[in-house]
Amino acid sequence: MSIKRTTFVMKGDFFFEPDVPIFVNRAYETFDMIEHSHEFIEISYVCEGAGVHYIAGEAVPVEHGTLFFIPVGHSHVFRPKTLRKDRPLIVYNCIFPVSYLSELSNGFPQASAICRMFLDEQLGWFSMKDLTGEYHVMFREMYQEYTARPPGYLIVLASYVLRILTGLYRYRQQLAMPPAERPQWLTIDEAIDYIGLHYAEELRLEDMAAHANLSERQFSRLFKRQTGMSFLDYVQSIRIDAACRMLADGRQRVRDVASAVGYQDMKHFYALFRRKTGVTPTEYRESVRLSAQLSGKRE
Repeated sequence: MSIKRTTFVMKGDFFFEPDVPIFVNRAYETFDMIEHSHEFIEISYVCEGAGVHYIAGEAVPVEHGTLFFIPVGHSHVFRPKTLRKDRPLIVYNCIFPVSYLSELSNGFPQASAICRMFLDEQLGWFSMKDLTGEYHVMFREMYQEYTARPPGYLIVLASYVLRILTGLYRYRQQLAMPPAERPQWLTIDEAIDYIGLHYAEELRLEDMAAHANLSERQFSRLFKRQTGMSFLDYVQSIRIDAACRMLADGRQRVRDVASAVGYQDMKHFYALFRRKTGVTPTEYRESVRLSAQLSGKRE
């Protein structure tokens, strides 16, 4: 339950525009912001830096990838770890009124159980760690949608909010499960998360299956059912996706990119990259460069 330590309450009228029941920002946290509560729900994501989140009478260390659900009435404030300008604490904030959850539940009946959990007034604040970076991507894209406001942006924002709430809901459900009762999809999810973090390392099917307490055959069957790919094909796809991002950045040599995603054999890397993308790494980098030039000319 909340512990109110301040009388300063942020009002929703200051943030919400007519017919836009959501507000998204990207804030540099300083020591200027006073501790406050608010009359709306907030989901915060630490995207850069480290510091402390003072919330409901607790001091919670935060770093890149820390995600918070903050209900109505919880007094809180973020503080950076240092005053150095080259090490800022930057936080994405997504806020919406409690009534928005009812709107989402009515618009997406399949999400009613999820919305009910976050409508529960007994639900306190909680946090989780973004192990794969997927929430960082969602917050970044949600912020871009909110600021650019292309046609249909409100439905895109709603979809992101639902995805984030679903992840938080699953996290809470997982915490409540005894290990012996955890469904098998959770063990595959954990394997997928691990691959996302350690794709450049040696990954062996037998090790992953043993960690999930499954036979190799059972693990392989469940993994393919959940991803649509074999274990090896999935690892290769994740590595090539990472290579594409590095090549698009344009600052590393192809050999260095191959090594960074787990391949020392350049012949094998080139063959695999071409099989997955249809072009060589050099051709891919050049196509990205030309696309960027054409886009700049159109603008």
